[in-house]
Amino acid sequence: MMINPYRSTSKWLAVVPVLMMLVFVVAPVSNIFITSLNIESFAIIARQTTRNTVWFTTWQAIVSTILVLLFALPIAAITANFEFFGRRALISLISVPFILPTVVVGAAFLELLPSTIHRSALAIIIAHIYFNFGLVVRLVSTRWQQIHPHLDDVARTLGASRTRLFLTVTLPLLKKSLLSAGLLVFLMCFTSYGVVRILGGPARSTIETEIYFRAMQLGDVSGALILSILQLIVVAILISLIMQFSRAKSAEFAQTVYSRIRKPQNSAQTLIVTLVAVTSTLVVILPLISVVRRSILVGQQINFSIWRSIFTDAEIFKSLTTSLRYAVFTVVISTTIGLLGACATVYGSRRYKFVNLLTALPVVVSAVTLGLGLIITFDVDPIDWRGAWLMMPVAHCLVAVPIVMRIISPTIRDLPNGLRDASQTLGATTWQIWRTVDLRIIQPALVTAAAIACAVSLGEFGASSFLVRRNNETLPLTISRLLARPGEIIQARAYAIATLLIVACIAIVGLVDHLGTNKRGI
Repeated sequence: MMINPYRSTSKWLAVVPVLMMLVFVVAPVSNIFITSLNIESFAIIARQTTRNTVWFTTWQAIVSTILVLLFALPIAAITANFEFFGRRALISLISVPFILPTVVVGAAFLELLPSTIHRSALAIIIAHIYFNFGLVVRLVSTRWQQIHPHLDDVARTLGASRTRLFLTVTLPLLKKSLLSAGLLVFLMCFTSYGVVRILGGPARSTIETEIYFRAMQLGDVSGALILSILQLIVVAILISLIMQFSRAKSAEFAQTVYSRIRKPQNSAQTLIVTLVAVTSTLVVILPLISVVRRSILVGQQINFSIWRSIFTDAEIFKSLTTSLRYAVFTVVISTTIGLLGACATVYGSRRYKFVNLLTALPVVVSAVTLGLGLIITFDVDPIDWRGAWLMMPVAHCLVAVPIVMRIISPTIRDLPNGLRDASQTLGATTWQIWRTVDLRIIQPALVTAAAIACAVSLGEFGASSFLVRRNNETLPLTISRLLARPGEIIQARAYAIATLLIVACIAIVGLVDHLGTNKRGI
């Protein structure tokens, strides 16, 4: 075994990711706590309104998580065990809601649900189920395929019914995946912002939306920081548990995908598979159809002039071009920095794991707190960047980099060392080895990471709510603004913009799954 040819370069690879996180995450967040937090504000914890907000945030996240798991489990079962017409298309389709901008999901259910349950906890929970169930299906289905089919055969041979087989064999083996997925969904629902802001209204406020309200509407930055601390503690605990379960799964199970997938063996299985597949398809597409439908209806009459107006209206067209420009910036910068960080973490010694932890900070710190820290920190001389166009795409990059790193890192880690050893034996330089071996193999992961970064930028809403100026409004912010204004034509424009984002997200999911299929050779 030859020496790792990249070990000596790891310290240089880590420089840019570390500097970015220190300058745009650690410094702003630390600064805002040092300059704006005061002891008297801790009294906010004792207020009844705060307790109500924390309680509502917690119980709606718990209920949403339980319902997401219950809804996703049957879909994971059929995608992991059965071959049927449209299986791959269904897997791609159920992934679309998770990468949709949260403001689009909120707008979809604002149109689809009866007005009697608008601004209610039920509307928020339904939207959270829609947003998260595809993620759970992906995670649980992948683990389900790692269960050797011989275990099923042995259990049946011993006389176990299908129900007993599931309860005594399958479910215990899925337990860690279900817990990990459940914690991740709880984290998403607990920190939800866009969905709650659109569907919840003032009466249904979570910690995340309350942070925004206190900081921007009441000017109580210190009180907002107290709530941010509470949320930060919960998020840190959840991420720690998720990482612990992930390490346990990696150590205990090989990442082998067995040939569990088979045709339904009888009419009962065919009926169940069909019902689950059709139901999940309808669940995904109905909200999307409602958005498209609302974008062409004005007073119950079809009116395509709405679509023409979003390209001719100066403000909306500027939002479109701004979003595209920021997306390109985010793709280039976050993919580059994420690649450097992933390489530093994988190629370097164990001490470089701190890079992985440091780049996870934008996930731990809420997007709302991050945006607040940026506008306060970079609003004083000699670095007065508050009004600069650069701040918003930088915030998008901060949110995208952790995701990019976690897409690229496993691919680099799984590269066979034999290829590098052969190149090194033949006299290739370190750069030649990386360019001809590593880079070629990780190209699909790079494209996937870039596509996801694009989706993150197009849909980012939390930090952007703080950093927005009249001349740099993005599409999600425009949707939120238009939905808050009366008038059918104005709101139809919001749904037309949402339709554009839906099309973009579907294209991104299609690209990612196409690359994944080619990589597996199936």
